[in-house]
Amino acid sequence: MKTVLIGSFPTCLTVYKFLAEQDYLSAVCFQKSLVPQPEKDFWFTSIQKEDHRTFLINQENIKTQFIQWLNDIKPDLILVCGLSIKIPKEALCIPKFGFLNIHFGKLPINRGPDPLFWSIKQGQKQTAITIHQMDEDWDTGNILIEHPVSLIPGETLGMMNSKMSYMLENLTKTALELIVDSKNLKPQSKTNVCYYKKPTDKDITICWESQTADEIEQLINACNPKYGGATTYYQGSPIKLIEVSPVDTQTLLGKTAGEIIHAHPQEGLFVYCKYGKVLRINMISSDAGILSGSKYVHLGIRTGHCFTTTLQPKQQIIF
Repeated sequence: MKTVLIGSFPTCLTVYKFLAEQDYLSAVCFQKSLVPQPEKDFWFTSIQKEDHRTFLINQENIKTQFIQWLNDIKPDLILVCGLSIKIPKEALCIPKFGFLNIHFGKLPINRGPDPLFWSIKQGQKQTAITIHQMDEDWDTGNILIEHPVSLIPGETLGMMNSKMSYMLENLTKTALELIVDSKNLKPQSKTNVCYYKKPTDKDITICWESQTADEIEQLINACNPKYGGATTYYQGSPIKLIEVSPVDTQTLLGKTAGEIIHAHPQEGLFVYCKYGKVLRINMISSDAGILSGSKYVHLGIRTGHCFTTTLQPKQQIIF
């Protein structure tokens, strides 16, 4: 089957390898905003060295040169795995079997550009790799494959993305077998429809006053590594919490959410959360670099200081 791949590397690497090895691959398309310097991009240059046709797609050329390029190739199918530009109606009808999108989330309950972020942030126990036909709207086309994937507590967005990427070879093979019969395409449910936009700065910021320890850990995992960690503020400066772990201890009372209750250069950094739960801060990113909680203690952080939800005046200058 003559196939064009539109993808974000390395997420779609297993798809690329399968198509190339089976001699299905006609060309590879990259989103220009993800490859600002193609001549220096490892994946772009590597694919060109393997003599595959390439194209850089953007908002300006998607309705003109891109359509001309597709008409020249005349593909049977286009597989999409990582694209934030809407495909125009004129392009959707060019391939015999249309466009298939690989979506890392259940549909229709996880529509949107970053379904894994929201699934992890919300503490969902299961998600799915959904392969669906693309239409004129976002993530609304008929479903070809829904492959369930468990979300294990503690897994980060990066871990989930890698785990799901490794599953794509077999799913791509199955999709190419099923797409030849339109009866295998099933319409999406009309109920439980949710569309989540790209996370805002507020979405990736810890709210110590309202979020529980579990919710804070989920948010931090959802922000790692794509958003550099979850944002909080310390001594009037923003920092990113990259990794935390729950502490099994007796429920504490009389503290403020976000308050540092223990800071020791060997034992580490511990913060009080809503309902008396405690989190150990394992990894922090700040102007001082990416440091363990223990190393961060050496910068002057002290018991009784607080992480805050919003930017507040410095209590004292310690850096």
